[in-house]
Amino acid sequence: MAGCNIEEIGVAVDLGSTTIAIQCFDMNSKDNIGEITFPNPQYRYGADVITRIRHCIDEPRMADTLKSIVWDAIFAELERLLGEQQSCIATMVISGNTTMQHLLRGLSVQGLAYAPFEAVTLDKAVEHMTVFGKGISVVYPPGLSAFVGADILTGAAYLQMGQTDVYDLLVDLGTNGELLLLNRTRGYAASTACGPVFDHAISGAVYGSESIHAIASCIKRKLIDHNGVIREPFFEKGIEIDKGFVIHQQNVRNFQLAKGAIYSGICCLADEAGISFSEIGNIYISGGFGFYMDVRDAFTVGLLPKEWRGKITVSGNSSLKGAAEFLFQPDTMQKRCEEIISRTTGFELADLPQFETRYVQALNF
Repeated sequence: MAGCNIEEIGVAVDLGSTTIAIQCFDMNSKDNIGEITFPNPQYRYGADVITRIRHCIDEPRMADTLKSIVWDAIFAELERLLGEQQSCIATMVISGNTTMQHLLRGLSVQGLAYAPFEAVTLDKAVEHMTVFGKGISVVYPPGLSAFVGADILTGAAYLQMGQTDVYDLLVDLGTNGELLLLNRTRGYAASTACGPVFDHAISGAVYGSESIHAIASCIKRKLIDHNGVIREPFFEKGIEIDKGFVIHQQNVRNFQLAKGAIYSGICCLADEAGISFSEIGNIYISGGFGFYMDVRDAFTVGLLPKEWRGKITVSGNSSLKGAAEFLFQPDTMQKRCEEIISRTTGFELADLPQFETRYVQALNF
């Protein structure tokens, strides 16, 4: 990067619970001048946001730790990525779920721990800080609720979902799975705690997509039955997919819990909208897991309804794309987000009377 003549750099960040993704842009030419993905260092304090929230409540100083280690990691990666050009950074847009944004901003997460689950703020925020010897603006796009955050909202705004009477659905597959069902007049949103299943469900798998492919393959070979039980003679020792890559019974159970949460969440949102699966128009799958996933595997394991064959678009990291769009079209993106917020109802799935039944039904393969 040394020697580049760049007047102003914009940085888009997707602050995921497990992974942080960054893209850097020349704000004049709009060229992507560098990108990087790296583990969220908060992971050592808990794989999911609930665990991190509890740490902050049990040990108040933990909030400062969780904030500082993420900022340190972001700055270190930017310095490595940009070199001397780091001083040209003018603006950062940081998209992420509500908990991740709260922790990074140093906001209290106490209200996110207990019902009625209230955030300190869900509004767009612009903060100023001095890094690399100069002042920069840090923009946090708005969120929808305590557990449906800016990540899925900016993704939906980027994709321009819900422009007609037909519902579109965005499924963000990650540690904190988020769902948004939207048309031009109504919206329904929810989140599901998937844990690390969609990131690295099985020891030896590089991506969660390798895990789902392995499980789908075992189902087709009848090594795993429809209840999720590994058949003999593999029940005790597991099924070796590759050297160091073994599926054990607990791996399958964890996957069932995660995929059941996603599938039942989709069912519940469709119930609330009063529509069937076939009435949903465009289905977007986002997140790193979704990018690498073979959609056919998702049908095999029952993660997604078979009615959606031919209707699914893998949209990659829509949260990061939305953050980048916020750099160049802040007013347009803010307006889109506000319009979505104004017509969308967020749900706690556990509060819906049909959720438990839907969840149990969704566990089997």
